[in-house]
Amino acid sequence: MKKVALTELDPRLQKQITAADQQLRTNPQYAVEVLSGILARNPGCVEVRRSLRKAQKAMLGTKKGLFDGLTSALSAGKIAKAVEADPVAAIAAAEEALAKKPTDANANKTIALAGLKLGFHELAAFAYEELAANEPGQVQHFVDLANAWIAGGEYDESLAAADRGLKLFPGNGDLQEAVRKASVSKTMKKGNWEDKGDFQSKLKDKDEALRLDQASRTVTDAATALAQAGELAQKIQSAPDSLDLYREIVRMFLIAEDLDSAIAWLQRGRLTSQGKADTSLERQESDLIIRRYDRISKQLREAIAANPSDAASKDALAKNEAELADFRLKTSIALVERYPNDFSYRHELGTLLLAANRLDEAVQQLQYAQRNPKFRQPALLAIGRAFSQGGKFDLAVEQLTTAKSEVQLMNDLKKEIIYALGDTYEKMGKAKEAVDEYKIIYMADSGYRDVAKKINDFYERQKGASA
Repeated sequence: MKKVALTELDPRLQKQITAADQQLRTNPQYAVEVLSGILARNPGCVEVRRSLRKAQKAMLGTKKGLFDGLTSALSAGKIAKAVEADPVAAIAAAEEALAKKPTDANANKTIALAGLKLGFHELAAFAYEELAANEPGQVQHFVDLANAWIAGGEYDESLAAADRGLKLFPGNGDLQEAVRKASVSKTMKKGNWEDKGDFQSKLKDKDEALRLDQASRTVTDAATALAQAGELAQKIQSAPDSLDLYREIVRMFLIAEDLDSAIAWLQRGRLTSQGKADTSLERQESDLIIRRYDRISKQLREAIAANPSDAASKDALAKNEAELADFRLKTSIALVERYPNDFSYRHELGTLLLAANRLDEAVQQLQYAQRNPKFRQPALLAIGRAFSQGGKFDLAVEQLTTAKSEVQLMNDLKKEIIYALGDTYEKMGKAKEAVDEYKIIYMADSGYRDVAKKINDFYERQKGASA
């Protein structure tokens, strides 16, 4: 059975598939009829099979029978025989069963085993995805799914499947083994170690300077870092619980500016016995994910600068920025829940809540943070801004005046505090008090933000009023 991509189908069939997808909720029977006919003629198109399964579930439901588990266990031998005899025919028979009951475990297992038999790993993975979705309490489905993707060389998909499983079954050895296999295979592929020849001969062929006994030297270029990452991946296979090796391979990928691989290996390291107890790794992981979001935003801004009419890049940038803000906030909330006495986490969460305009929640976190002398003045500034944004101007003035009196030097923080105080007075309609604050900044730094313009505008209004 040859794999067929959706884009390889006749354009007329693609339109029919689109129409069927649009009818999934309102007329699933129509969708089933259309998609069944297309799949019969194109059994290698996994996308059509996926759409068909959605339509079947919409039409027939997803309820399982009382004796499904028992029936599945008794039928394992029959499935194996049917697949061995004729995998293509076994898939067709399984589809007939799924047309009556789209959650049929035996039918999905048949398709999975037949896909593996045919070397059609994407089809096998689809069947295991269905099994995992229908029976999320069965860890073996997630293990089989991760291993099917490894067999197909889709290591990122395998890691994603294993991670989903580990969230439901923390510490499962089979899932952790799948994670290790996928991570190592991905790294070896990235370093081209999977080509012909044994590992040690590759090191010699590439450059004697890349040998393992020189791993301690300073690494200054991406190619060397990737090569050393390959060496470390081999070491991890022999010592899968060594946190030091994971730290080092993460460092190599960071040198090579490969954030995706660095994050993946860091996540693997956090699954080790030492990694689970090391709180610094959690923060490092979130920092790297934020760095990846920032990199994507930078690339999209550059694309927009080069082509201001690029609507797709603008939409992608907005989506990426929204996802980043959401990730930051969720991560910060989780950190405060786990470490409620860490005032740095409280301050960060309060700042993020303020940016999200969740003012009351922001004030609460910032009031905790100001108990620490290190965060007191920045927290007072943020509380003042929260009160000002919420229209509680008198409270804002009180907080900002306190913060202003506590910061002795005219540094950036004090300028921010005074500017926020002036802005609050402006919102209150107190122009004279506002400009008096702006003057304090102007006398120390006339180029700070727009204070020069604010002062000039004030004096121009004074002239107009007296004329």
